[in-house]
Amino acid sequence: MRLNNFNQEVESIQFKRNNFLTNFSIMNDDLFENLKTSRNDNELNSIRLHKYLTHTKVVGKVETARYLDTIGLDEKTTIGQLTDKNISQILDLFKITK
Repeated sequence: MRLNNFNQEVESIQFKRNNFLTNFSIMNDDLFENLKTSRNDNELNSIRLHKYLTHTKVVGKVETARYLDTIGLDEKTTIGQLTDKNISQILDLFKITK
């Protein structure tokens, strides 16, 4: 019975993470809030920022990696490592003001 609960919990977390990745949009006015709240969510904060930004293929991987490098981040930076300043810099990539 415990294994069944564990499997259900894993599936729930996988669904949540996949949903978070696939719902990314640069048109999303809530990008700042999504990043800010997800960095404190233990089920989401281990997602690499580069993967989050490029998963939907709206933004190119090379362009994103180069931009992250200019702001002192890299492809291995996780959402949990972001500061408010980093999030604002990411919004600059998409010309979103907060």
